[in-house]
Amino acid sequence: MTYKTEELERQFRNAGRSRKGRKKYANDASYWDGGRCDWGGGHNLREDCETLARSFTKMESLREIKEELKKCTNKNEYEAKKNNYIRKCEESLRGLQEKTTSTSIFGVCCIWSQEGMDKHVTSKLNSFQKDLEKLKSDLEREGYKWVEELNQLNLEIGKLEAEIRRQRKEVLDEKDPVRRARILQLIEENGKALEGKYRKKQELSNKFNFNPSKKINDLIESIKRSIERKNKRSSGGNGGRNSRTNKNANSSDSESFDSDDDSNSDNDIDTNNGNNGSKNDKNTNFLQKNQQLIIVASLTLLVIFYLMSQKDNNKNSQSDHYLYNF
Repeated sequence: MTYKTEELERQFRNAGRSRKGRKKYANDASYWDGGRCDWGGGHNLREDCETLARSFTKMESLREIKEELKKCTNKNEYEAKKNNYIRKCEESLRGLQEKTTSTSIFGVCCIWSQEGMDKHVTSKLNSFQKDLEKLKSDLEREGYKWVEELNQLNLEIGKLEAEIRRQRKEVLDEKDPVRRARILQLIEENGKALEGKYRKKQELSNKFNFNPSKKINDLIESIKRSIERKNKRSSGGNGGRNSRTNKNANSSDSESFDSDDDSNSDNDIDTNNGNNGSKNDKNTNFLQKNQQLIIVASLTLLVIFYLMSQKDNNKNSQSDHYLYNF
């Protein structure tokens, strides 16, 4: 796998976007837009990502150790390749361990020396370093004998498999039950021997197993998430709750103080109103919310009064008519 500068640049540019234009990170200058930072390193993002791409691609080549060493046909060739891989392991370890006040992994000024190195990144980094140290130790310990043993096992496995195939064909053609039983016993014995050879081969083949891609990708993702998390926590632009958290986390950040002051001033206004206006506010809100209901109720009462008055008038007129006729 080859790591591309452009892709790494895109990923870290997005991760550092929230830092742009903020006082705390003024020394970033135009770093995230292709310019140089003012933290002292003088690097730009493209140059840093080129360094990372070269370093990660070199680390990726460590995946090939086992297959390349197995191809060696003599001790001198084996030792030359082995020493080359040991050197690559040492370079990778130095790069992962390198950390100063302004630079971090592989000496890169990606502004993650402070922002990116939280416990999650450190955990990934430590795991990566342990795997590299083990790989280096295995290389230093194993000599050309490992390749010779593996090659010899492959020859023995090939012979046993060929013998078993021949015996299976022979047992099918054999008519004598005694001889057939003897052949079947030989097949069983050869099968057990073959199983042992495969176990030994598996044991030798497990050496130098290393997956740098997963380690590198996990490390990149953990750094990106760490930068983004820390920027969000210190942004001070997500409301009062975040602002208070930021004030406790970093009392020197002026943005956090500004947000807290705004929040406190709002609380002062509510407190000064006291209870004097609370009843008036409740009455006003009740009338506003129930205005339509009050109007409908009033109209209903008017209609009822009108109907009742009409009924009384009808009764009176009927009574007068009755008295007149009587």
